[in-house]
Amino acid sequence: MLSALLLIASATDARSPANVAYRLIEVHDTVTGERFPVALWYPTDAAPAPLILNASLSECRFPAMLCRWIAFEMRVAANAPPADGAFGLIVISHGAQGLALNHRELAVALAARGYVVAAPVHARGDGDDISGDVVWIGRPKQVSRVIDAALEDAALGPRIRRERIGMVGHSNGGYTALAVAGAPPTPRALVDHCRTHTDDPRFCAAGGRAGREAAERSAAIPDLRDARVRALVLLAPNALPFTDEALGKVTVPIRLYAAERDDLTLVRYHAARLARARPSIEYVVIPGAGHFSFLPRFPGLLRFVAGDAARDPDGFDREALQKRMNPEIADFFDRKL
Repeated sequence: MLSALLLIASATDARSPANVAYRLIEVHDTVTGERFPVALWYPTDAAPAPLILNASLSECRFPAMLCRWIAFEMRVAANAPPADGAFGLIVISHGAQGLALNHRELAVALAARGYVVAAPVHARGDGDDISGDVVWIGRPKQVSRVIDAALEDAALGPRIRRERIGMVGHSNGGYTALAVAGAPPTPRALVDHCRTHTDDPRFCAAGGRAGREAAERSAAIPDLRDARVRALVLLAPNALPFTDEALGKVTVPIRLYAAERDDLTLVRYHAARLARARPSIEYVVIPGAGHFSFLPRFPGLLRFVAGDAARDPDGFDREALQKRMNPEIADFFDRKL
């Protein structure tokens, strides 16, 4: 009886919220040859303090009152050492034209639950960052390089359990996650879809002529699967670069969130197709949500700069969604990794 109680107490301690540290690393991109920044969050024993970062991940140097209007604030322990323990690793892939900080609240929530979280700044692609080899090949390969870098990190690597690696992807980050999990992309499927579906104007206009031309001239995509990734959370994913057969090849556990009022990645052409191809996935449609409702609220003046990314359908509360969804995502990874 005593040993059982000790095991229960140990499990409870392992799941109790931890303080969260943050630091920045750079990783070599094997496709572009350049280095790209990666934001890291992880458990720590150090006390947190406000840290306000610009979109570029540099620290805001203006007075704090102004910084809170033009930059992103988190309560973290900057550059602190990690806590003792064994942690999972979650890579978060942002959408087209997105930021590493787009899902900062989710990253903090996961790190507080005992995960190392890595969010790369993806290289920009053609046609408003939605197409071209930098996207279709480069994004998944960046994820693999981020996993390499985390496992090789002197402080974090020894603490990461190799069998507990997962991924979160929003929009084109959802494309990235599906490709990493083993779905072979067919970019020409985008062109075929838009030629035959006049009811999808916003998605088909995204990227314009440059995006369409990049899809038409695309060659065969190499195998991008990284078997180290063992579970996915997808937020309004771009699933159109994959055939139904390709989507069915993803065998890892998936939790899929769709936005009922998403007019960019329409549910019927993206999330619902994936749910039909993989009937066993956990599929949640958020009533009243829009495509960007999965992002936390933008601060002050950035709401005007961010445009559509800061807007929700009338009456929708994205802050309430974050409070409900982030623990659900942590619970999913706890169950599946």
